[in-house]
Amino acid sequence: MTKIYDASLIGVKESVTDEILLLNPHQTPLLNALGFSEAVTQTEHQWFEDEMIGDESTVNGAVLVGGTSVIVVDVEPFRVGHVVKVADELLYVSAVNTGTKTLTVTRGYASTTAAAIADVAKIEVLFVEGTEGADARAARYKARVKKSNLTQIFDDTIDISGTAKAVTQYGISDLYEYEKQKVQLMLALQLEKALINGISYEFGQVRQMKGIRQWIATNVTNVAGPLTLSAVNTLAQRIYDAGGFATGGMYKIMVGAKQKIALSALDANKVQITQAENKRGVKVDHLVTDFGEFELVLNQNLAADELLLVDANRLAIRPLITRDFSHTYLGVKGDYDSGMVVGEYTLELRQEKAHGRLKGLS
Repeated sequence: MTKIYDASLIGVKESVTDEILLLNPHQTPLLNALGFSEAVTQTEHQWFEDEMIGDESTVNGAVLVGGTSVIVVDVEPFRVGHVVKVADELLYVSAVNTGTKTLTVTRGYASTTAAAIADVAKIEVLFVEGTEGADARAARYKARVKKSNLTQIFDDTIDISGTAKAVTQYGISDLYEYEKQKVQLMLALQLEKALINGISYEFGQVRQMKGIRQWIATNVTNVAGPLTLSAVNTLAQRIYDAGGFATGGMYKIMVGAKQKIALSALDANKVQITQAENKRGVKVDHLVTDFGEFELVLNQNLAADELLLVDANRLAIRPLITRDFSHTYLGVKGDYDSGMVVGEYTLELRQEKAHGRLKGLS
């Protein structure tokens, strides 16, 4: 519907959030898939995450068959009384030195056979050995971890000269509204790119959010070669081992055009199936892996050599309160009409270990 921009609208703030979401789902697939969540109240949005105490680590240095001191990379999972497993051998932990990350152990526990322990071998906690009639064991506690991200401002201006407003515009009934829609699309694309590529940065009144690529640090694999189903499965396994699938996430594979072609070239007994449409009417593919069926989203804002495996249930695009995308008509400024579209948003990415990235794809 054509809008009449006159003096009565000067300074009136008009929400354009719904318009932003309907602009072009092919250019902003992440934005259209997630939509906008509840507003935040600070320019540095903070949240807290719980994390379970780990139940495994790796050995730091080989240990001979008779050795009773085992140095580990991460000592946090272990406590006195633990029965742990290395390959087929059980070991009993009788002392833990957190400073040197050393476990004092009894080898060949519970009639298992002691064997040499290789460097970087996995050492896994099985259980705490309980004793009948024992006193209560000392409790362990892992504090919640604070996470945060900055809000980022996205804005642009519409200027229509008096002459442009006066002359006939072929196929355009309202030139101002037409230009406003173009500005909204540009800002939506900027937001999409920030959500993926953003680098956390703050200087004075300038703020930039941390994007998905910078957030994902744990499950990152440099493939240094072509994309394979095995590489996707291995990435999914790392997320699974970190507990990412425990809460039934809504996982999506995001790729650019080059890797979409690579995925389409995989035969793997026709692991790909087509879904007619999603809720916004965009056709999508799915990739069937050993860890589930993942929706495949083509996103031209990714690097050509990467693949992201993300849980949409742990992602949220959140506006600063009262700063969702809106348009304000500023009125006549000399021989031109002017207006402004502005919004301020941040990305909330929970449980970074529940997401993954492949890079270095040829």
